[in-house]
Amino acid sequence: MVWYMRPIIIKSSNVRGETFELERTAMTHWVSTSGCNIPENAIRAGYEKDGRPLYIARAKMECTETAGKCAPHLGGAHIPYDGEEKIVHNYEVLVYSIKDQGFVDWQKASNGNVPCNAVKTDNDKYVGRVFAFGSLIPCKIDTAHNHMCAYMGYGGKEHNTKDYEVLCNIK
Repeated sequence: MVWYMRPIIIKSSNVRGETFELERTAMTHWVSTSGCNIPENAIRAGYEKDGRPLYIARAKMECTETAGKCAPHLGGAHIPYDGEEKIVHNYEVLVYSIKDQGFVDWQKASNGNVPCNAVKTDNDKYVGRVFAFGSLIPCKIDTAHNHMCAYMGYGGKEHNTKDYEVLCNIK
């Protein structure tokens, strides 16, 4: 199953100076997978301390679609949730649309703030990454008033930080 991200509105003008809005879909979508299978065109979002690539995963944790990391060597998605790094075998991976590679960017943010064009996984949840433990780790950003930080899975535990990067669609 493929889930596309929300449309992006582009403001533009023609040669006569008339302004108008165009709607296009985001340049990414989610692809279902399982185990150590990483789909073609997966967005490489980080790396392990030893240089192995990490990709963006999303899995349903209770009632919430939550971002985390995945890679062939991990054997599934590693999702930060409820104080632990949970391993999920059926999950989704964020991929580029083949013809549109490169229309995403990482922007620095902190304290639960995210740009308006941030890639969302669920209500108050976004895709992020954090440099920690010698690795660049894909993670979830929780903007709910009682969290307002990024959560990453590492070493079997959930860790949080107020400083992170947010994955954004480029307008």
